[in-house]
Amino acid sequence: LASNIIRKTGRHKNLEFKLAFFMHVPFPSWDLFRLYPWGDMVMQGLLGSDLVGFHTAHYCRNFINCCRRLLGCRVDYTKMLVEHGGRTIRVVSLPIGIPYESFEKLAHSSRQIISGKHRIILGVDRLDYTKGLAHKLKAFRLFLRKYPQYIEKVVFIQIAVPSRTDVKIYRHLKQELDELVGRINGQFTTANWTPIRYIYGMHTQEQLASLYRDSDVAFITPLRDGMNLVAKEFIACQIAKPGVLIISPFAGASETMKEALIANPSEPLECAVTLHRALSMTENERTVRISYLKQRERERNVDYWMKTFLDHMEHVAHATQGKDELLDPITEKMLDIELENHQKALHPNVAILLDYDGTLAPISLKPELAVLPPLTRKVLERLAEMPNVTLAIVSGRLIQNVMKMVNIENIVYSGSHGQHVLFPNGDRHEEPVPDDILNSAKDIMKEIRDKICVDGAWLEDKGVHFSYHFRPVPREKQHTLSTQAIEIINKAGFLFRRAHKAIEGKPPVEWHKGTAALYILTKKFGHNWYKKVTIFYIGDDVTDEDAMLTLKGMAHTYRVAKGEYIRTYAEKRLPTRENVLVLLTWLEKQYTKRLEAKK
Repeated sequence: LASNIIRKTGRHKNLEFKLAFFMHVPFPSWDLFRLYPWGDMVMQGLLGSDLVGFHTAHYCRNFINCCRRLLGCRVDYTKMLVEHGGRTIRVVSLPIGIPYESFEKLAHSSRQIISGKHRIILGVDRLDYTKGLAHKLKAFRLFLRKYPQYIEKVVFIQIAVPSRTDVKIYRHLKQELDELVGRINGQFTTANWTPIRYIYGMHTQEQLASLYRDSDVAFITPLRDGMNLVAKEFIACQIAKPGVLIISPFAGASETMKEALIANPSEPLECAVTLHRALSMTENERTVRISYLKQRERERNVDYWMKTFLDHMEHVAHATQGKDELLDPITEKMLDIELENHQKALHPNVAILLDYDGTLAPISLKPELAVLPPLTRKVLERLAEMPNVTLAIVSGRLIQNVMKMVNIENIVYSGSHGQHVLFPNGDRHEEPVPDDILNSAKDIMKEIRDKICVDGAWLEDKGVHFSYHFRPVPREKQHTLSTQAIEIINKAGFLFRRAHKAIEGKPPVEWHKGTAALYILTKKFGHNWYKKVTIFYIGDDVTDEDAMLTLKGMAHTYRVAKGEYIRTYAEKRLPTRENVLVLLTWLEKQYTKRLEAKK
């Protein structure tokens, strides 16, 4: 979450800047990433940057897909954009290169290490379970069995660089490789030849350059690798006789190194056949393949990678408002496409449950200033008159207050986070509050008013609920006052929640906006309401999460989310209130069509 912390601190200090992040490891697919317990936090941390880079387009697509499926972000796969927290994040594919000229010079100057008449297959890897070393050795064993003509003709040099030697699983891996090399050498060694030279240790760049230069085949087959620079170093050092590169499709480098031979390490026979093909390839084909690879790696070296990354960053810094850098605003046509599969399943009736502050009306310093915008009011008025639409406002305000602010007939109103519900026909529901809880709420509110309603901070009385607002407080004092409010609430046995520059106080009871939503739906449509009505719930606050969790899987839920880190149970995120208006307008048109179809 470093980028979010930096962004928040910078905003408090009125600093303008852009952040970039580059990930050097593979980004997993959604099916794998969803298993990660801190996935939500990691994703929102990465989205704190303005530019996120990966080695390959495949990793970019995985990341964007996780943004959409895990966080409910709007994304554009074509422009490689993600919308989150009211910002548009650009995702770029930037395969890293190597200092090509440096390796080429080392290849010319380094002394010869390999001697003899044997052809050389070379592997250079960290001793890590992701590198597929055991798979590689087993494939080489199968190669010798299938192509015995290479016995005493080839030598496989495998360099294993020590890694995490204090970790038990790595020590076990080393033991497994030691034993496997021993068995293979024991099976095939002759009086004049040993098939595998297994070297466990570090090597200088000069030594590696010599090995790269004098090897016939580079055998690079990791099970998973962000890029794999060994493959690129091998290409740079091929200055004399042309060699052949064999690379795994699970290494990021394989996405651009198309002229290499691709071999799946999980397919030993495929690897064995590929080894034979590499060793029997004509010099003409080897020359053509290596020439293309060398040209690409020379042009796209590490300097090119750094310059391109900085160019992208400069573009983001100076052209954020450009058309290419922003997702198109949400339109009704987009909703047609996004909800295409759901449209066919829409019930004849719809229930639209909405929060008020921050969802329909803007967040304001004082509740009375949060006035419903005229266009939003008109859409709500039309929806309220439609016989196949049930409209409900579920607010944390006192029910009398939210009714006054909305002032539209034929709407279900719920106040105090679900404690009170009023239906258009006059039916009421009120959750009972024990006297001791009511008295505790009064005591808490009195203590907050007496002690910490200072520097512009004020308390909003919502009956048994309350909100301590510290938005007007000078920034340097906000943390201290909000912490004191939490201590007062906790001491009395109440629950607290952080809201928009406010601390919400809640009694230790089992009702909330989620129970209110269930009550409204059951009262209106019966206990099997889920068979009769399509539900949309839209909110912007932590208190709306109760409803989103309660209705999860049974409703279309949207969170109006603008901030560094907001975890939500909602299916989708909407960056602004204007998007709520678009969604309401779309629903109005969808259900007007259904009414007309009945006629």
